[in-house]
Amino acid sequence: MIKWNLTIGVLFSAASLCAQNLPYSDTTAIRLKSVEIKGNKPAAPATTTITTLSGTALDHTKGTTLAHAIQEIPGVAMLQTGATIAKPVIHGLHSNRVLILNNGIPQEGQQWGSEHAPEIDPFIAKKISVIKGAEAVRYGAAAIGGVIIIEPPALPATADIHGEINLAGISNSRAGILSGMLDGGIKKWPGFGWRIQGTLKKAGNIKTADYYLNNTGVREHNYSAAAGYNGAKAGTEIFFSHFNSGIGIFRGAHIGSIKDLYERFKNGRPFEEGSFSYEIDAPRQQLYHQLLKVKSYLQLHPSHRLQLQYGWQRNSRKEYDIRRAGRTSLPALDLLLTTHTLDITLESNYRKGWKTILGGNALSQVNNSIPGTYATPIIPNYDTYGAGVYMIVRQVKEKYELEAGVRYDYKYLDALGYDKNENLYGGTHQFNNVSGSLGALWIIHPNLQLRSNLGSAWRPPAVSELYSNGLHHGAAAVERGNNNMKNEQGYKWVNTLEYNTAALSISWNGYMHYIRNYIYLHPAMDTLESLRGAFPVFDYQQTDARFLGMDLLAKYRINTSFTYELKGAIVKAKDISRQQYLPWIPADRLENTLRWNIPGSEKIKDAYLQVQAVLEATQPRYTPGSDYVAPPEGYHLFNLGTGTKYLLGKNTLSIHFSIENVGNVLYKSYMNRFRYYAHDTGRSYALRITYRF
Repeated sequence: MIKWNLTIGVLFSAASLCAQNLPYSDTTAIRLKSVEIKGNKPAAPATTTITTLSGTALDHTKGTTLAHAIQEIPGVAMLQTGATIAKPVIHGLHSNRVLILNNGIPQEGQQWGSEHAPEIDPFIAKKISVIKGAEAVRYGAAAIGGVIIIEPPALPATADIHGEINLAGISNSRAGILSGMLDGGIKKWPGFGWRIQGTLKKAGNIKTADYYLNNTGVREHNYSAAAGYNGAKAGTEIFFSHFNSGIGIFRGAHIGSIKDLYERFKNGRPFEEGSFSYEIDAPRQQLYHQLLKVKSYLQLHPSHRLQLQYGWQRNSRKEYDIRRAGRTSLPALDLLLTTHTLDITLESNYRKGWKTILGGNALSQVNNSIPGTYATPIIPNYDTYGAGVYMIVRQVKEKYELEAGVRYDYKYLDALGYDKNENLYGGTHQFNNVSGSLGALWIIHPNLQLRSNLGSAWRPPAVSELYSNGLHHGAAAVERGNNNMKNEQGYKWVNTLEYNTAALSISWNGYMHYIRNYIYLHPAMDTLESLRGAFPVFDYQQTDARFLGMDLLAKYRINTSFTYELKGAIVKAKDISRQQYLPWIPADRLENTLRWNIPGSEKIKDAYLQVQAVLEATQPRYTPGSDYVAPPEGYHLFNLGTGTKYLLGKNTLSIHFSIENVGNVLYKSYMNRFRYYAHDTGRSYALRITYRF
């Protein structure tokens, strides 16, 4: 048991170290000045808490999933399903409550499932930003918990050819990753640019500290292309991406009988040791995601810019289960989701620092179960249509910034399907609501600033929350919905205090989030046994919930050679209707990093060696008997990293080597849904090489 009260003292005492000025790191919370955006969503204002991962910090994460990468940001965690599937969690919220903007387009997949990770290739990103506020006014109802913005490099404005090649090898799973990007222009067409990109990935079974997790391999091949023209008065860009991934689901989570299931709960690990293999067998997932974006802008006046953006997405999800009568090769779940989105915005700048954004968007979506599975889908077929309009007003002054916004959204849902008894079920639903936000930034001192944002946001229940009724194969659980669900309505107040000098940089973020009619998966403390095996049962329930928390990022430059960095995050979530704790909320986390910046030379730059200690506490906010297995013990991991950059004329070669879980600790994360059956990843070596030209 980790004495977390001591770590809290360390967290705040380290933040009070003596100060002189320090530039922002790659993961530091930043204040965004007014910028001109061509054909994209409006930039987040300075009154919003936004943290960015870019440059060297992003290079260190290459080869991992999107959720692993942004876990570097305080306040962001992962919800895992085994060792290979992870989705981001912002201040305790995930899935349909976190909007992901993939190159300006809201990512639309089967994100309702805990094991439905975002179908995005992180290698395409030049910058990943996380907005921690309730951003429904700007981005729509899906942003009740926050926004993740994936930004690729801007298309080049000249004819020069540039590119990069990334190689990564990871010992645990014996993974190999190759990714490349190439961009340029055409000399005869000034303002025209193009870019192509692709990634290949292969990984085998993950190993814990002392045993393998069978059937946890990954295959991935992705590609994208973009072309566009950017002029002074108008511009257009076209982008297309294709994501293709095959993922093995840990076989030890699919258990034959109820007796065996409870014995596995008690044992906490597989009875078999497993072995290494690249083979992926059932249970497994096969995912395809295609995205097409067309965006244009027109400069109507020096102070007025009109932007129009259309998005088309097709998401195919096939889930294969261990089946009898030779049906293992047939998907037990085969869903095809097609989405069309349209966004229009008018940005205007006026005298005395006043700015306005007027916008509207529309969505059309069809999700069908493909026949031929010989299994009853967990959710019915559905069509959904929605539209929203909003207005944002900003005033930017030298010492402060103010922002206010209001938005109205409407959504129509029509669901229809047959249950396992061949009874027709479903229905039509109509949802609508108003969102609002107020924000302010106060520059107290050149080194000190405070931002505060109060936002209201809402979310209609997803089809899975209304109608789920059956085995969710990837999650290895039976899930049951409730078609009487109401809208979620959230109110979030976020305050961020930032202090920056030559030696010390501190960003403290505190928040309070009240959500009426909060929807969550509640362990029913029951099991279901069928021909497919025995599985725990979870019910979608609704309650009033309160989230309180804080994040801290502090960086202190001890001298020209050594830098100390501290990250911490705490979130307390409670079901205030039933007066008990909510499940699947991240435990308290603390990271300490000491970095030695090694002196370089004319050809060698940015050499470093760092040691990191990661502390995750036992989740103390747990109602006894409310889950099949109590939260695991907290753990303490050590990580090492080193790297450098070689200058080869105008080109650069970057090399990073790291060791995760140096002590090969056998541990479990509370946020891993497969912690019932197995431990997390053991020691792993990673080598990452990037050549830019």
